[in-house]
Amino acid sequence: LRFDRKPEGTQVEMRLLASDIDGGAFGTAAGMTRLVPIGTGTVSVILKGPGRTWDSIFENADGSVSAKFGQGALSRFNLPAFLKHNEQGGFFALDDVSDGTLPIDGAELKASISNGVAKIDKAEANSAKYKIWLSGIASYAGRGLALSGGIIQADQPATQTNSQGPNQSSFFVGGTWSTPFISPISRGVSGE
Repeated sequence: LRFDRKPEGTQVEMRLLASDIDGGAFGTAAGMTRLVPIGTGTVSVILKGPGRTWDSIFENADGSVSAKFGQGALSRFNLPAFLKHNEQGGFFALDDVSDGTLPIDGAELKASISNGVAKIDKAEANSAKYKIWLSGIASYAGRGLALSGGIIQADQPATQTNSQGPNQSSFFVGGTWSTPFISPISRGVSGE
């Protein structure tokens, strides 16, 4: 952690590199209890920006975040209930499908941060049967979410496009960090 006092204001640079950490404990300490990998992994956070308070620093920061976790679980996520809600159509709260835990083989996150907004370049969790992916943006100020995602069978490639295969469930995530909502993305109509 480094603070530089300059005529235009205080500049802060923060670097966190951690390996063999408990993802659940790290998530709890960071105030994230939803969909946090429970397992051992590595985390890298590099942020730099102006500010006098932690909030103002995070709201203006530039940098990157990456994490990689091995075998474990995603907390507060009932995948069968999620797939059922998504198939039925209409939006639903993530809280509606938070009564379970999904065993995973691994998870990876890579995001670049500009002016306090994280652009998620890669967010992926792999289980024995499914691969879950997300991309989009999440802002620190206002805690807003604008993410697209998909769940595909593990033996299919993730396309991260608007095309949807027969064994893929696509969705949009909006709302805020504390109250995310899911809206299914419908399959395209052929025009026949």
